[in-house]
Amino acid sequence: MIIGIDASRANVKNRTGTEWYAYYLIEEFKKMADPKDQFILYSKEVLQGSLGNLPHNFTSKVLSWPPGLLWTQIRLAWEMLWHAPDALFVPAHTIPIITPSRTITTLHDIGFEKYEHLYKNKEIGPHNYLLRKILKFLVRLFTLGKYSTTELDYHRWSTRLALKKASQVITISQFSKQEIVSKFGIKESLLVVIPNGFSPSYVHITDSYKINSVLKKYSLDSPYFLFIGRLEEKKNITGLLEGFSYYKKRFDSAAKMILVGTPGHGFKKIQDTINAHSLSDSVMLPGWIGEDELNLLMNGADIFIFPSWYEGFGMPILEAMACGTPVITSNRGATKETAGQAAYLVDPANATEIGEGINKILSDHNLRDHLIDQGFKRIKKYSWSNTARQVLKIITIPK
Repeated sequence: MIIGIDASRANVKNRTGTEWYAYYLIEEFKKMADPKDQFILYSKEVLQGSLGNLPHNFTSKVLSWPPGLLWTQIRLAWEMLWHAPDALFVPAHTIPIITPSRTITTLHDIGFEKYEHLYKNKEIGPHNYLLRKILKFLVRLFTLGKYSTTELDYHRWSTRLALKKASQVITISQFSKQEIVSKFGIKESLLVVIPNGFSPSYVHITDSYKINSVLKKYSLDSPYFLFIGRLEEKKNITGLLEGFSYYKKRFDSAAKMILVGTPGHGFKKIQDTINAHSLSDSVMLPGWIGEDELNLLMNGADIFIFPSWYEGFGMPILEAMACGTPVITSNRGATKETAGQAAYLVDPANATEIGEGINKILSDHNLRDHLIDQGFKRIKKYSWSNTARQVLKIITIPK
């Protein structure tokens, strides 16, 4: 069997959610795939790092010819037209308009359908103004005015294309499955739930010297709290900061917060909130940090706080639990499903509740120990090898 995989998202330097999903699945496929099956990894550029270390039955195919925009809908679609594999797996919901009959994709969540104000909506297309206008006209024409050339419209169009053309759609939580079925009225049999794993880089570390070395680098002392993810409105960073401010004013003015991630939609509101609550000396914005160093920061953190408005899964929750760090997360979306009974759940709209939750965990040692213990038990349910095995079964065994 010849299996094609869209490796474009996995082949980036600073990976986040969906990109890690694609990367870890490909790496696990390399270990467990039937040697008789042939795998083709499609990408925009030459595969980087470990992704480029391919077993004998894996090959790389770089689709780098012009035009540079709309790689999936032009270059990958063209490849499918002339050299289609027996099955195509796309680890995000954007599948090419031309696909083999056996096409499997992963639709992680539909937050952009339900909470569009939480997502950026810039125009996509060529930089040239005239070409951009022509593309916008053509999209309007061929979709009878239903869609334009914005990111949100592309998400909406590509989601409907995936649900229409894919032979099987994977999603990552029961929450996401229910959202998709409810929104689009599709048959539940089209969807299969396969939960994510979490990065094996996150482990519990007892070597205080290693932890202290990274704390010294960032001038940190206990207590400090950690958030990991894109710094965007969807993640409710402003609510997190307001809860943190409440805690500092009420309980401990020396506490610090580290927001690890790159700026996203709504970042200015985050900066404004920091200034409004006079938190510039208490909040650190180090940008993107590699996993080895981030693992040490997670181990040293007193609490990991992840109060998102909407998540399809929430991998950082499990990564914190693997480090033995207690978790505060949202009681909305899929985060409570992922966390189970192993996290302290809060209403993301209630800053006071977030602040009180921080104090509760720090002051109640029995609660803290309970959350840590439950966290270690919780993570045993999840691994990328389990996820990959289930996904590979879907790909290789037709429905």
